[in-house]
Amino acid sequence: MNDLCKQLISKEDYEIPNFNEVYLSFDKNTQTFHIYSKNKLPITTISNLLQNFNISILDSVSFINKNTYVYKIKTDIQHIDTFLKHEKIFLEILEKALLNKIYTLCKLYYMAWEGLTLREISLLRAIIKYQNQLFYEFNENLIISALLNNSKLTKMIIEYFKQKFSTKDLSLEEKIEKEIKNISNLNEDKIFRVLFTIVKNTVRTNYFLNKETISFKVLTQNFKNILFGMQPNIESYVYHNDFNGIHLRMSKISRGGLRWSDRPHDFRDEIKDLMITQEAKNALIIPEGAKGGFVIFKNNISKKDFKKYYSLFIDALLDLIDVGDVELVKYDENDFYFVVAADKGTSSMSDVANEIAIKRGYFLKDAFASGGSTGYSHKELGITAKGAIHTTNRFFIERGQNIYTDKLSVVGVGSMRGDVFGNGMLLNKNFLLLGAISHSEIFIDPNPDPKIAYEERKRLFENSLSWKDYDKSKISKGGGVFKRDEKSITLSPEIKELLNTKEESLSAEELAKRLLRLKVDLLYFGGIGTYVKSSEEQNLHISDKQNANIRVNANEINAFAICEGANLALTMQGRYEYALKGGKINLDAIDNSAGVNISDYEVNLKIILNSLIDKNKLTENEKIKILKEIQNDVIDKVLQNNFEHALLLSLDEKKIYKEKLIKVLEILEKNTDYFKRKNYNMPKNSEIETLYQNTHVIRPALAIVMLYSKIFLKKYILESNVLDSNYYDKFLKEYFPESFFNKFEHEIFSHPLKKEIIATQIANKIINAHGIGFISDYHEKSFKYKIESYLIMNELINADVLRKEIIQNVNDVNKQYDLLIDVEQTIKFAVKWMVKSLENSNIKPLLFITYKDDLRKLINQQNELEIYEKWKDFYKFLPAMFMIKHEYNLDLKTILNLFKLIITKFKINTILKTIKSIKPKNRLDKNLKEEVERLIEYFVITFAKEVINSSDFNAKNLKRSFDNYIKRKNDEYEDIIEEIKKIKKEKKSLTLLSHIANSLILQLLK
Repeated sequence: MNDLCKQLISKEDYEIPNFNEVYLSFDKNTQTFHIYSKNKLPITTISNLLQNFNISILDSVSFINKNTYVYKIKTDIQHIDTFLKHEKIFLEILEKALLNKIYTLCKLYYMAWEGLTLREISLLRAIIKYQNQLFYEFNENLIISALLNNSKLTKMIIEYFKQKFSTKDLSLEEKIEKEIKNISNLNEDKIFRVLFTIVKNTVRTNYFLNKETISFKVLTQNFKNILFGMQPNIESYVYHNDFNGIHLRMSKISRGGLRWSDRPHDFRDEIKDLMITQEAKNALIIPEGAKGGFVIFKNNISKKDFKKYYSLFIDALLDLIDVGDVELVKYDENDFYFVVAADKGTSSMSDVANEIAIKRGYFLKDAFASGGSTGYSHKELGITAKGAIHTTNRFFIERGQNIYTDKLSVVGVGSMRGDVFGNGMLLNKNFLLLGAISHSEIFIDPNPDPKIAYEERKRLFENSLSWKDYDKSKISKGGGVFKRDEKSITLSPEIKELLNTKEESLSAEELAKRLLRLKVDLLYFGGIGTYVKSSEEQNLHISDKQNANIRVNANEINAFAICEGANLALTMQGRYEYALKGGKINLDAIDNSAGVNISDYEVNLKIILNSLIDKNKLTENEKIKILKEIQNDVIDKVLQNNFEHALLLSLDEKKIYKEKLIKVLEILEKNTDYFKRKNYNMPKNSEIETLYQNTHVIRPALAIVMLYSKIFLKKYILESNVLDSNYYDKFLKEYFPESFFNKFEHEIFSHPLKKEIIATQIANKIINAHGIGFISDYHEKSFKYKIESYLIMNELINADVLRKEIIQNVNDVNKQYDLLIDVEQTIKFAVKWMVKSLENSNIKPLLFITYKDDLRKLINQQNELEIYEKWKDFYKFLPAMFMIKHEYNLDLKTILNLFKLIITKFKINTILKTIKSIKPKNRLDKNLKEEVERLIEYFVITFAKEVINSSDFNAKNLKRSFDNYIKRKNDEYEDIIEEIKKIKKEKKSLTLLSHIANSLILQLLK
């Protein structure tokens, strides 16, 4: 052996070069590698590395000299000239791999034979990693094999990428397309087509910044047709040896959290599903939905390493937008707005993200990541819980109760040290919390004293304590705290009575299930996990495996109402099943929307304040003080949104019949690429009745449709020219707290998201008041007029104040609902005529608003509700009155009195009320109802014009003019008027009403 070693080791081998950790050299004459290392290297590692290059080892020897490990490896390299040409690349890869700076096993290193540098190979690896997340048809190994089998084409694509983002040279594109066509293997052809599609649709990259990361932005919107399901429009991928991350956006103005994922093989799917959910949740705020996430490939990482990877991820994402500190070749338009939020695993990282944004000069500064030390803390404000309870209170209002003051029995999921659960359980001192389930404990208080229990819950919350820290002396007799993994728990007589069981003991899991099934007033979810599914679903298909053993079926739930303060507490099918059995429930995106809402406010407020800091008009401390001063006003606005959402759902429950729901669903599916029924388990038209409980559409389904109706309406407003008029700037004022607007009005009108804020305000206002039915008659050309007409009519009758007065002054909730629906019917009637007249004339919509002062002068009451009761019959014809005023230049009072005479003489309101009272049996009946309404409307307006055009018309003596005209026409109308008088006595029918309407019109035409 010694002789053999002497043959392999020469005198020169004992000469140790100066180096730090590892040094490599290559002797081309003997094809021998010399490796010098301060640490021992496994020979298998070296062997595997060379195997990546398809280099065979003939002999190897290792020894220690001067505290240095020396490895001499003789090889057989078939293409030595090519190797020598790219020797530096090979040696760099070997050195960095031996230093554990890059992977030791990577088949892509073979691309060094084509002259790809380590950086270029990393780029290729990044694209492959992304492609593997995007498409599941081929796994990573198959993709790599295809690329290596066509290595020259692979090199060409990398060269194309580099030229595209350095010199803007796209000349290789045609050649690459031709080479792909020449691939004979079908699977390899598919792989290359997808790869090149990704590269062609990449619009920015930080590749040339030579950072640890490689990130690139892709316009997925350009190849959605080859992807499955709902997809983002824009996504960014971040590659690093130790982690990979992705960020998905529905548009450039989007927001959502960043999470630490534990799903390395399909984390894009996880993030995509959450982005889809976020898109719906963001319906009431300015940005659309987004979501980001990353996976770390190391186990048991330190806080320091986690911060490093998170920081690298943030930095790489910022490289791909208009930050200002880097200039990249880009193929997309300006991309200046990019915000993130905390999510699973990143709850304490907002300040870290903001530090990076500030350091890089990003204009959003500490508005980049909401919820940091200078922002609105969700837990300190308790905003998510406040919003959830506020929304759920609608169910108790309808029951004649108050969720904030009444004694209500509750079972909950969560811990008092948690934000949503802890804050929620402190909003009513009289909550009777009978039991709670956290991730590790079960709390039971069979007969709680509300005052004692409240004080103890408060102590736990303030000291961030768990259920095991609950003072046992303050739990009612027989209660206690148990571990969730206990095999057997002996039941006290009190717990037996609570659970209505004779069993002596239960496992902790079964005990938790029994709690979830208790007959209580409220089942409150404030902790992470999916605890309820439908009876038709299998636990196997539900992603939350941790709670599978305590998950119950929705048809077993006996709570009066469910509040989803936490996300995904129930599956969508579970919500449907619970609602169909009469349970009161909304949707997680409705109940817990206050958190995302206040974060969006924080961003938009900080944009204004930071711009003033940049101009030296404000200091950082003054900014923080202002945010604190308006905090309560912001909370009020956020909670008002929750209130309006819940109220809207209650109103739409009463008035959205099946045909209208079908119409809305069809419009959303036909005109958007982001709403699909199957994503929300919604049936086809022929089975739509499965979404109805008795005659009411179930709220979870209604909530989804409502959210997407808002998104649809907002997008339409932004893409149309609705906002070209300054008239709509007033909605910008409505968004901000009054004191803030008054102080910073000039800066607010320069807000970069001015249009988006206005569009969101308008969409929220219309849908919150009118409901999803607003979009049910969508026609692209006339829809703009409908939006404008609704907003103008809403202002003309002062409907915002009117609705508030109805809520505040009408105690009976059913009367409230009837009045609110009546207001919308009045507006709807007027809007229909207004839209039709705008379509057929050159009149601008804002002409109508110019008559508002004339109208208000005729109204002398102070109370809007009193005004409405007196004037609602004439409000329906307001636009027509204004049009006649414009056409004939008459005094508005004269026109109003003329309409009064016509409406009274022909008992128009009796006809309209009768039409309204008839429920259509089918779409034909519905169409007939609308036709009769239009005919009556046409008659009143045309008759008014006939009177004005009569030869003896005298505005100063209107009554005589009207009577004279009627006298001349009396014989023609006498029989019809007699028939109208009989309406109340006879059986109501559309046939009779249609006959009357047609008779009136025929008389006009004579």
